[in-house]
Amino acid sequence: MSLTHFAPATNLLWRYLEETGIDPKPLYEKAGIRPELLSNPHARINIKNVDKLWEQAAGVIEDPCFAIDMAELWHPSQIGALGYAWLASTTLRRALNRIVRYAHVVSEDLDLEIADTPTGLKLSVDLGNSIFTLPQHHDLVIAVLIHMCRFNFGEELLPAKICLARPAPSCSRRMVEYFRTEIEFDAEQTCMILARADADQSLMSGNREIALMHDEMLMKYMITIKKGDLIQQIQSIILENLPDGHVSDKMVAKELNLSERSMQRRLQERKTTFRILLDSVREMVAKQYIKNPMNRMSDIAFLLGFSEQSAFSRAFKKWTGQSPVEYRDSVDQN
Repeated sequence: MSLTHFAPATNLLWRYLEETGIDPKPLYEKAGIRPELLSNPHARINIKNVDKLWEQAAGVIEDPCFAIDMAELWHPSQIGALGYAWLASTTLRRALNRIVRYAHVVSEDLDLEIADTPTGLKLSVDLGNSIFTLPQHHDLVIAVLIHMCRFNFGEELLPAKICLARPAPSCSRRMVEYFRTEIEFDAEQTCMILARADADQSLMSGNREIALMHDEMLMKYMITIKKGDLIQQIQSIILENLPDGHVSDKMVAKELNLSERSMQRRLQERKTTFRILLDSVREMVAKQYIKNPMNRMSDIAFLLGFSEQSAFSRAFKKWTGQSPVEYRDSVDQN
């Protein structure tokens, strides 16, 4: 299965090339990327084509620290619903958790990890197995993340530490001026650390309801972009048909052009069953909808395909050990 990249996310490079007087169109076309895809929120591009684009761009960009200037051109629309969920996050910790959770919405070749450390909240970037091998890729990911944090928090935000798993460039002083902290070059991993007080400070731009609305969109989108995998295909079909209340293994197998026996056999090979996948999708969707206090329990039951709210409540307690109301009361609202 080919990994993909959210097409509008490549607008950042397009805008930078235009800003520096370079015509981006020939570079995109040479990389096999149609420019009209950049304005299509449903379009995704093969990662290999994006890599070719970066190779083309790196060959004509003379500035070794161009990622710093690129970050300043970031706009939330370039990463779709994830950008708007970020803007509506009530703290930087919650915003960064969203980035980690939904990173594959932007690029399936990007893996992030978040952890509390004695120094502060640490977000690490794993490009070790990525096809993105340019040093500037490390610069760009961290520079964009810091820019996004300052977008929400304010320009006064200072990271506690920046680590880049790449050698120091000739313009390293300029990078230090941008991050406003010392940078550890040739680090084991690319990362950024924010002081815990900054990560947990309430943001004036936060809006929990709007953030949760975009979370629901992202949750569904994450399933749809993985359709090359059998399990993800089944989950996607289940998700699309839940409100009908008649999701069955027979119906799903038919949509996949498989016999029920063939689908069951292939799932057994993956050590799972249709019932397990159905319950996992229902539980995932239920938890996301319950987080939003604007969603009524009766409506959630209907959206999950339950004919009665009581049946939904019983199923949810079986999945989680809590009733839907108890879960809503206990969950950390985003």
